[in-house]
Amino acid sequence: MLNKYQLAVAVKEPEYLKRLADYIRDSKLGEQWQIIAFTHADALKLYVKQGYKIDLLAAQPELLVEMKAELPNIPVVALVMQHGESKEKHELLQYQPIPQLLQRFTEIHSQGIAHAASSFGTSERPSDVRIISVYSASGGTGKTALALHLVHAASMYQCRTFYLNLERWNTSEAWLGGLKDSEIKEEGMSELLYGLKSLPGQSVNWLMEHRKRDSQLKGDYLASWTNLEDRLTLHEEDAAGLLDTIAQSGQYDLIIVDLDNGLDELHLTIFERSSQVIWVVNDDASVRNKQRMALRYGAQKWSNRFSRLGNKFISVKNHVARPIQASTSEMDGIACAKVGLPEIPEWRGASHVALLSSPLYRAAADQLFKQLYLEGGGMLAER
Repeated sequence: MLNKYQLAVAVKEPEYLKRLADYIRDSKLGEQWQIIAFTHADALKLYVKQGYKIDLLAAQPELLVEMKAELPNIPVVALVMQHGESKEKHELLQYQPIPQLLQRFTEIHSQGIAHAASSFGTSERPSDVRIISVYSASGGTGKTALALHLVHAASMYQCRTFYLNLERWNTSEAWLGGLKDSEIKEEGMSELLYGLKSLPGQSVNWLMEHRKRDSQLKGDYLASWTNLEDRLTLHEEDAAGLLDTIAQSGQYDLIIVDLDNGLDELHLTIFERSSQVIWVVNDDASVRNKQRMALRYGAQKWSNRFSRLGNKFISVKNHVARPIQASTSEMDGIACAKVGLPEIPEWRGASHVALLSSPLYRAAADQLFKQLYLEGGGMLAER
């Protein structure tokens, strides 16, 4: 299980702490936060001295006075009966609806991360954020279905995940329920890109305020491009900036990138940033031929730069009869995942497919995620 953010709450009333802990445990916020409760300042100071991490401290003013001097680098929120009781930058009323209180905790924590992120350049990113890219040299192979199901599989293992769709023609809305009239002009990828170019220091804050969360996926994403020209003219350095902004937020363990077909500098840049690159194929001869041509083109155009990516490439076969099985060790020179993706007859030719509607496909995606993300070196069939 992956680490959650640690929220330390110090108040004198044990019953208040119990209610707060029960709510977090049973709510969606329990996917991101773990509460550590204290009724005495000395217990909290000992906890920190023993080397345990705290990401945000919320405490009554009188307890803060006792312990703040020994906890100088921990973001602090004062829990007050009325505003103005403390000298802290962040004050919140202790007694207010718990969902509202926890939302403010999340916002304050995100603001602190964003401020820290603005102190380093966009070429840097936290080393513990992993990126898995889903790619195919041919259209219509099921990349988006796989990418979205991987986001859901990641959530089952408490993995905080962002879904980044970089397709020219973003079809993910068909899986996410389609665009409502109120969402057509919703700020998203285009606005984040503009912000990166005009106010780069504010990009993380903007992302935290505008990210969307799908209740089924249990993952975050941004609304698609309001100006399609922005995607059609997207440069590799801009795509890298989008990735870095997500990583610098400190909110995610994993980024799933949904790429379109084709192969250019943007693709290569994303490949180089990725921990793994999934090449989706099927038994269609034209799909296999396009994969071979893309591999040959990459080797010709970028030579050693492309060949160094070989260990990241993983071939995943779609529309197989027996998903939980490794059929071959290599496909066109790329190592094969042990898991294939099943054919779902009811999806074929459908104009709208309900997300997560096939238990068989979900099971295959879950197995694939475990091999990619959790099992490390055990993810591939023997070469």
